[in-house]
Amino acid sequence: MARKTNGQLHVFTGTFASRDEACLHSEAQWEPEPDDSVSDEEYAAWEDRNPVWSLRDELGIGLDSDFIETISGWPRYVAGYLVNPADMDVVRAKAGDANFAVLIFPDALHDSNSILKSTSKLTYCGAFDFGWG
Repeated sequence: MARKTNGQLHVFTGTFASRDEACLHSEAQWEPEPDDSVSDEEYAAWEDRNPVWSLRDELGIGLDSDFIETISGWPRYVAGYLVNPADMDVVRAKAGDANFAVLIFPDALHDSNSILKSTSKLTYCGAFDFGWG
């Protein structure tokens, strides 16, 4: 019996010295929130410049960070999601020696027609049918 697909899982891979370094690119970063003493204008300026998120900025698309995962030791983890086991061969071929994967689940995309591509730090391996295990 074939596994049911839950849409397309977008897989990126990259090489980083640590999880913290990987997350600086793949996840939204926030400056500390100003305290109650700042003016409305200062608070609005803080909101305008936060979060800083190079993955989102480089892709140029709207993303919801709740549906993005940054994974070390990734091959087995990613393989567990893919409906078609042969898709892992595609991911491995594109990933090379990458030590991290960034998974963008369908609900992360503000626009389901968004075009994803490699960034300065991540290789886009493709979109693959996935299931929830």
